[in-house]
Parts: sequence; structure tokens; C-alpha cells
Amino acid sequence: MTMSNEHGRMAELHRERAKRHYEAGEIKEAVEEFTEAYKFDPRDAEVLYKLAEIYGAAGFIDPAVDFIQKSLRENFMDINSWVMLANLYAQKGGAYMDLALEQLNQAMGIDANNTMVYYLRGNIMAQKGKKDEALENLKKALELDPANPYAKHDLEALTAAG
Repeated sequence: MTMSNEHGRMAELHRERAKRHYEAGEIKEAVEEFTEAYKFDPRDAEVLYKLAEIYGAAGFIDPAVDFIQKSLRENFMDINSWVMLANLYAQKGGAYMDLALEQLNQAMGIDANNTMVYYLRGNIMAQKGKKDEALENLKKALELDPANPYAKHDLEALTAAG
């Protein structure tokens, strides 16, 4: 077995362990295993995505951004990664809101009917004080997925705010 094959096998072993830990809610152990998988295969888009997801959920936005950007370099067509990157930028706020919108434009180029893209665009537009654009995007999100709880909540809040 060549060294690269051995590395691939070890990366897969750690990735699969990490997924089991993650599914069991054992986040610390999942991070440790995903990190080991990353050491063996730093180009594994799935591992990079999961690390970004975990770090982002824990509030570590900058490392999450780094991981999701690396994931996108490996899998440019993954709309969920574009949405995550946009969401992370939106959480950073300020000038990053425009970067978030740029990421959503990329996502729309992949799937112009993704409800989360429209929801997040609506949310960002509302934060930027662009109520009409926010309403338009939130309504589109609900048109695509009438059960989207995030879009429903934001649309109700924006409408109630007058």
C-alpha cells in the first residue's frame, strides 16, 4: 500500500468515526476525529464542511469561515456550503453583510430555487434596512417552501414592525 493510499484509508477511518460521534451528539469527540481525518486528507470537502458547521454553531466564526472556504475550493458546486459561508458572514455583520450577499449570488447561480438562499437574503436585507427587498425574498422563500419556519418567523416579524 502506498503512503497516499494509507493516508486515504486513515482519513476515511477517522471521518467515519467522526460521523458516528456527531450523530450521537458527542461533539468533542467528533471534532477530534474530524481533525484527525483532516490531517490525513486536507482536501476532504465533507470533513471541511462538518468542521465549519461545528465551529460555526459553537460561535467560532473565523475558523468556521476558513474551513467552509476550503470546502468550497474542493466542491465549488455545493450550495449548502455557499449558504453556510453567507450565514457566517452575516453573523459577522457590518461590511461582511455585502460579502454574505455575494455568496448568496454564487449560490443562486447553482440553484435559483433554494429556499434558504431567499430566506437568508431576506434576513440580510431586513438587517440592512431594505424592507421591500427583504419582504420580496422572504415571500419567495415561502413560495418555494411554505413550511420554512425561519422565513415565516422573519416575514411575520417584518410585517408586524410596520
